[in-house]
Amino acid sequence: MNEKIKLSKPYLLSADDLTIDDINNIFVKTHFFMDNHKTGVKYDDLKSTIVSLAFFEDSTRTKLSFELAAKRLSADCFSFQAKTSSLSKGESVLDTLKTIEAMGVGIFIIRHNCSGVPVFLQGNTNGMIINAGDGQHEHPTQALLDAFTLHKHFGDLKGKKVCIIGDILHSRVARSNMTLLNTLGVDVSICSPGTLLPYDMNAWNVGIIDTVDEAVEWADVLLVLRLQRERMESGLLPSIREFSNYYSITIEHLRRKPELMLMHPGPVNYGIELDYSISKLPNVLIETQVTHGVFVRMALLSLLSGYAN
Repeated sequence: MNEKIKLSKPYLLSADDLTIDDINNIFVKTHFFMDNHKTGVKYDDLKSTIVSLAFFEDSTRTKLSFELAAKRLSADCFSFQAKTSSLSKGESVLDTLKTIEAMGVGIFIIRHNCSGVPVFLQGNTNGMIINAGDGQHEHPTQALLDAFTLHKHFGDLKGKKVCIIGDILHSRVARSNMTLLNTLGVDVSICSPGTLLPYDMNAWNVGIIDTVDEAVEWADVLLVLRLQRERMESGLLPSIREFSNYYSITIEHLRRKPELMLMHPGPVNYGIELDYSISKLPNVLIETQVTHGVFVRMALLSLLSGYAN
């Protein structure tokens, strides 16, 4: 019998943890789960494994898709609610993790508003940490599902051109995508106000495009980011209206280039990043990304299951 395929590391903290072989194996497994999906059918990959969804920050898409993915793999899965826990009494995040771990949890899916928390927790547990988004640092499973969506549409991604548009500075999605898409040989550029660019762009092999019109002309795919008003520091933008005037994507942009694909990690601020009128166009893949998210996370959990059992 062939040895079960595993990922190169027994956790996922960053897109940089994934080799090209890891990504390809995740894509193959994702195709398998998509092609064989039947309502109510479960797999045994995580049977007898307890999975904790420890979300210290609000989430809809990521949390629900991870929960559904874990349950489809027969995990015992429960959600940890930070707002109603002993954290409100002063308990530390590490002590909370140790308490949950003592209950037999093997996999922790962590979202936190502070960068670096999943890395810190992985260094202090015998369990497995999967980063579901930490501060302004990383969101590796979002990058995986974005890349899979492009792979499903284009096939080989090497040489494809993706422009990431919007609030790069505060975006963990942008950071994970720049890393993972570079691993896949994608030509990545960014388009953003200068005040919403990271302070050191030398960390990523990306180009900079000045205007949305130039991005539309250059790219095969626009990956548009949410303007993260809850993370915005005062003075970074003159106004939301001015940002929208210069950096929103309109139906005229997509009519100008019908083959251009558009993606967005959600939630969308319609009227700011995107015109609502474009949401149902066939080259807008936002709902497709959500659908793929469940199967990509199933594939990830399946390939990590050999470390958990």
